Amino acid sequence: MSDVAAAKGLILSESRVLRLFSFFLFYFGQGLPVGLTVVALPAWMAANGVDDASVGNLVAWAYFAWTYKFIVAAVMDRFTYLPMGRRRIWLIGAQFLMSAGFIGAAFLNPGPTDYTVLVVVTMLVMTGAATQDVAVDGLAVDVLPEKEQGTASGFMFGGQAFGMASAGAAAGAGLQFFGAQITFLLFIPVLMIPTIYAIIIKEHRGEKRMPWSEGKPSESALSVFTPRYFGMDGQLMITLRSLIKGSSLWFVLSQSLGRTAGGIITPLVPILGTSFLMLSTAEYTSTMGTVDLIMAFVGLAVGSWLTLKLGARWASASVQFSYALLMLFLILGQEFWVQFPVFLMVLVFWSLLTLLSSICTNPLRMQLSDKRVGATQFTIYNSLANLPVALGAWMLGQLGGSDNLQMTLGVAATLWITSGLGYVLLRMPKTKAPEHPEHIDEAIGGEIPAKVD
Repeated sequence: MSDVAAAKGLILSESRVLRLFSFFLFYFGQGLPVGLTVVALPAWMAANGVDDASVGNLVAWAYFAWTYKFIVAAVMDRFTYLPMGRRRIWLIGAQFLMSAGFIGAAFLNPGPTDYTVLVVVTMLVMTGAATQDVAVDGLAVDVLPEKEQGTASGFMFGGQAFGMASAGAAAGAGLQFFGAQITFLLFIPVLMIPTIYAIIIKEHRGEKRMPWSEGKPSESALSVFTPRYFGMDGQLMITLRSLIKGSSLWFVLSQSLGRTAGGIITPLVPILGTSFLMLSTAEYTSTMGTVDLIMAFVGLAVGSWLTLKLGARWASASVQFSYALLMLFLILGQEFWVQFPVFLMVLVFWSLLTLLSSICTNPLRMQLSDKRVGATQFTIYNSLANLPVALGAWMLGQLGGSDNLQMTLGVAATLWITSGLGYVLLRMPKTKAPEHPEHIDEAIGGEIPAKVD
C-alpha cells in the first residue's frame, strides 16, 4: 500500500507522512501550556514588578510538573486497551485532561501578583501537558523506524515551538488586555483540534477506532506488550537494566548539565526584556512569540539536517557549545544587546538553540529506550531532563539573577561547555531488535492472535 493511501486511512504505522504530521500536531498541543507558563506568565509577572526569584520559582514549578510523569508512563506501559493500540486511549484522555486544566485555571482567575494561585494554575495545565507528552513519546518509540527519528524529532519539537510561540504571544496579549479568565478559556477550542484528531487515527491496521468499533489488537503491539511489573522479564527489571547501562548514565549526566543551564536562563530572558529594555508584557510576548514562530520552521529544517549530517550525538554537542558562545556575548556585549535590534537577534539565537537542543537529543533518548518499556524509559529520560531545569530556575535567585548578571551567565556557560564535552564522549550502544516475550498470558481488552512463524 502506498504512503498516500495509508495516510488517507489514517494508520500511523503505515504512513511516514501521517506519522510526521501527527507528531507535529500533538507536540503543537503540548506546546500551548508551555507557552503560557514559561513565556507569558513570567513576562506578565516581571512587567508588573514581581521579583526575579518569584519569576524563576514559577518557571521551576512549571518544569517540576514534568519530573514525575514517569509514574504515569509506568502505568501506561502496563495498563492499556490494546484493541485501540498501546497509546491512543491514553492520548485521548490526556488531551481532555489538558482542557480540564485550562478550565480550572479560568475558574481560579489569578492576577499577576497572585503567586500562589499562579503556581496552582501552572501545575494544573502543565500536568495535563506532561501526561499528553508521555502518551505521544511512547507512541513515537512504538511506531517510528530509527531512520525517521531525527526527522520526526524535528517535526515534534517544531510543532511544540509553534504551539509555544502561538500560545506565548496570544496569552501575553490576552493577559494584558482581557485578563486571565478569558485568556485561559480561549485555549479550549484550540485544544479540541488534536483531541478530535487523536480519536480518528489508528496506530495499526485492524485496530478499533473507538471501544464500540470492530477490531482487535495488532500483532506489533502484542509483540512488545509486557503484562508483568516484576520478575526478570517484567517491566521493572527491563527498565532498570536498560537505564543503568554506561551509555544511558552518561547521557543522563550530559543532558542534566545542559538542562540546568537552560533552567537558569529561561526565566532570565523575559526579565532582561522587561527590565533592561523596558518592554511591556504584550510587547515582549508578541516579540518572543513571533521569533519562536519563525524559528519553529527554521529549527525543524535545521534540526533535521543537523541530525542527518552530524548524527544526534555531535549535533547535540554543537548546540551546547553554541549556547556557551551566546552567553559569552551577553557577558561581554551588554552595551550592544540593550539596543532592541541586537536584543532581537539574541532572542532569535536563544529560540533556535532551545529548539535544536530538544530536536538533536531526542533521537538519543529513542535509541536508548527499550521498546518493551518505551513509554516508561523514554519518559524517565524526559523527567530527568526536566528536574535540572527546575533546579536551574531556582538557582537564578541564588546566583543573583539580573543583579549579578555576569556570574549568572558565566555559570550557565560553564555548564553548557561541560555538557557539550559529555555528548562528545558519549558512546551509543549498537541498536538491535527488541526481544519477543517468551509468552504473553493476556492482553488487556482483547484476544491474542495465533503466533505467525
